[in-house]
Amino acid sequence: MMKIWICDDDENELRQIENIVNEYAAVHSELLIEIKSFLNPFDLIEDSQKYGISDIVLLDIYMPGMLGTEIAREILSKNESGTDIIFLTTSMEFAVEAFSLHASDYLSKPYTKERLIEALDRVIEKRQKRVYVPLQCGKEIYRIDLNSVLYAETKNHLVQIHLKSGQCLKTRTSLINLMELFNSGGNFVLVGASYMVNLIYVQRLLQTTLEMINGENIPVPRRARGDLKKQYFDFYTSRSEQNK
Repeated sequence: MMKIWICDDDENELRQIENIVNEYAAVHSELLIEIKSFLNPFDLIEDSQKYGISDIVLLDIYMPGMLGTEIAREILSKNESGTDIIFLTTSMEFAVEAFSLHASDYLSKPYTKERLIEALDRVIEKRQKRVYVPLQCGKEIYRIDLNSVLYAETKNHLVQIHLKSGQCLKTRTSLINLMELFNSGGNFVLVGASYMVNLIYVQRLLQTTLEMINGENIPVPRRARGDLKKQYFDFYTSRSEQNK
């Protein structure tokens, strides 16, 4: 089942969006889409705390008491890798902030039915290609999208998992166990005894470090450099062959 939540303080706008999404759900019955609508952003937040976050959230930005960007930040702080946000708004004023939150789309009102359907198609197609794993972090269990993981490191008897958004999750496991859990797609490699990196997000392989796309550098022990160079080369050679 896929959950889609809609939040807009204008009732007419809300019903129009709801009708389009209901039509979409009827056409794509195989997705088992469940739709929930909110006129009040605080009701959405309350429901998310009670029942968990939706898979996709369609958000107006200008709402009384709380901006859509603030709601998105609240949602993503709890479920950064599991929720896609599509903003629906009358202004482009918040476009930069929206995309800094890794919003999946930003539709300026008035938009066409076809434009919203196109956005849903793109987001759902992307979601279907994701690989998620459950991970215990303290008393909570997170569903992690492996494509959101930059790297992991052991620190203070914990493994810290660094995500593209800048969020850091901490779990009590070994790097070896995490490697076994994460490596279904072959994207992850161990770098010495302290790091595991996602090769997709390696910008450059330097003599003594790996430079990640966010500018961080991962130290590479001397004994690991030969094997890592081969793994890096083989990984991108394999991806190149798959894309032919």
